[in-house]
Formats: sequence, structure tokens, C-alpha cells
Amino acid sequence: EQEIQLSTRPRPPLRLCALAVLSVGLLFAPGAAPATAPGRPVAWGCGADSDLGQCSVPSGLSGVTAIAAGGAHSLALKGDGTVVAWGCAGLGDFGQCSVPSGLSAVTAIAAGSVHSLALKGDGTVVAWGCGFPWDAGQCSVPSGLASVTAIAAGDSHGLALKGDGTVVAWGCGVRDLGQCSVPSGLSGVTAIAAGDSHSLALKGDGTAVAWGCVDRDAGQCSVPSGLSGVTAIAAGYFHSLALRGDGTVVAWGCEFDVFGQCSVPSGLSGVTAIAAGDSHSLALGEPMTPAPCKVPKVVGKRVASAKRTIAKRRCRTGKVGYAYSRTRTKGIVISQSRRPGRVLPARSKINLIVSRGRRR
Repeated sequence: EQEIQLSTRPRPPLRLCALAVLSVGLLFAPGAAPATAPGRPVAWGCGADSDLGQCSVPSGLSGVTAIAAGGAHSLALKGDGTVVAWGCAGLGDFGQCSVPSGLSAVTAIAAGSVHSLALKGDGTVVAWGCGFPWDAGQCSVPSGLASVTAIAAGDSHGLALKGDGTVVAWGCGVRDLGQCSVPSGLSGVTAIAAGDSHSLALKGDGTAVAWGCVDRDAGQCSVPSGLSGVTAIAAGYFHSLALRGDGTVVAWGCEFDVFGQCSVPSGLSGVTAIAAGDSHSLALGEPMTPAPCKVPKVVGKRVASAKRTIAKRRCRTGKVGYAYSRTRTKGIVISQSRRPGRVLPARSKINLIVSRGRRR
């Protein structure tokens, strides 16, 4: 296999484990997945070569309302507004599991590669981790940042969405790829997502904005022309995802693609949530169910017109036979095998008998 070396600086020797979803981008607050009801997290993965404790859910942990998965750690938000972190064993400890003493009234969490973020009920943000040598400023929350409604954590940066629809970014100190350079005039934002080297924003008009990708451009910042009706976004390592209001998913980027994370499955629909990992994508939905065949009345139509009508009703023309007719001219349908008005499985066949004209 061809090996692609793209990093501009070394990354911790970590692999993400799966904790229900990845933290890099979600339908919900990016970096965290809310539970439908308080419960206990379940984690899996973390093989022998990547087990830093991030899959070892603390005994007795319950009452969890949101979760987030980072590079070598996991986070859980409890119903009482406190945060629990685990993992960070051995060389994976950069302080991202050291939840600040007294942290409470938390409403959302996000997990980056080597840092953690918490959004408090008063609209302020708390960050921790970033131990040497991975401090790019992503733990240095801007002074005076307030009125925050959502947070996201990338590899070396943090994002905050404010109540007025503007976005604040910080970090990128030793790895500035433009992901902290929020576009001038960006407003009306309703959701955010942070990838490895780029950032995404969803606007209230259903359009998406991306920035970053300097020197690490795999197309993940090139939002498809005409993309609209977006209700959620997700940012992965080298790709971006958008969930549209009709339940379909659009993916872009992946110019360095060796995993297929931008290849949205054909027929995927009814999607309600999306997530983007380093090299894969997730969607919560179901395969598209083809619309049924609604049998039309084609008796009396010319055969060409009858075939077009059958196709429009998501049916198929079956066998076409010919017979003489006393009342119909040549080329007119004189009978059909399916009763008009019936609802059948998609692409059901309708056999036709077509007039040869009158017998001489």
C-alpha cells in the first residue's frame, strides 16, 4: 500500500476508540453526543497497541447525558452538570483527563486530540489539557468569551458559537493551517464543527461555510456549489459532511482518500445524525425504500404513451402482445394485466395487449 505522509508536525501515537460516536463532528453539539435518557456509556475498540484506558469506563459511572471521544481519552457529562474523564494512560497523558476541581453546571462537552472543553450554563467555556509538547493554545480560552451556545474541539484548536450567531476560534499556535481564521463577516451561524485542519459553520439559511486547509487541502474546505437546505454538519480529518433537511447526506474532500469516507452509500435517506472520524463517516438513518408502483389506466392510449405513463408511476412495461380489435385502431392498448389504482412494489410489471387494428 502507498503510504501518504501529510502531517506538518508529529501527532501523539494515538488512535481513537469508539465511544458511541466520534467527537470530531456531530448533528448535536460538535464533540458530544447527547443521550436520549441518562445512562451508562459503553466503549469499545482500543486494541493492545492503542489502549490508553479510553475504553475503560469508570466503574459505577451512570446518569450520563452526553459523551465525547478524543485522541486518547473519553468524556462524559452527567445529569448533575459535572464531567468525568478517563483514559490518558502512559504517553497519552497531556492533562486532558484532569477535570478542573469544582467544575460544575456544564451543559456541553467536546474532546480534541490532547485537550477537553466544557460549556457552562452561564455561557462560558473551560478548557484543560494541552500538556507539553502539544500546546498550540487550544486550552487558552479567549479572555472575556461569553454567551457561548455550542463548542467544538479540533486537533489543535477550539471553536465557540455565540448567541449572536458569530464564531470565535483559538489555538493553532504551532500548527496554523487557517482553521482559526474565522471568515470576516461570518454571522447567522447555528452550528459549528472542528476537524483536524479546518473548521465548519452552518448558517441559519441552510448553507455551510468552511475555512482552513492551508497546506493540508484535500478539498474538505471546498463546500459544493449550490449546497443548501443543510441542517447539520460534521468535520473529519480530511473530509466534511452535511446533513440536508430531506434526510440525505453530502460529503466532500477526501482527495487523499484511501478509505472511502466520502462515498455516501447509494440510497441512504431518512438520516437524523451524522459524525465524521479521521478516516470514516457515520450516519444514523435507514436505506431508502423505493416509492411503490401505482398502476395507471393505459387502456385507450397509444403504446408509446402508455409506456411513458407506466414509467412515471414507477412501474415497468412487461410483455406486449398484439391482437385484432373491432373497436380500436392499430397501436392502441386494448387491455392491461394490472387493475388501475392498485399499489404494488416498485417496478412491478404491467403486461399490455395492443391492437393490430381490424381483421380484414
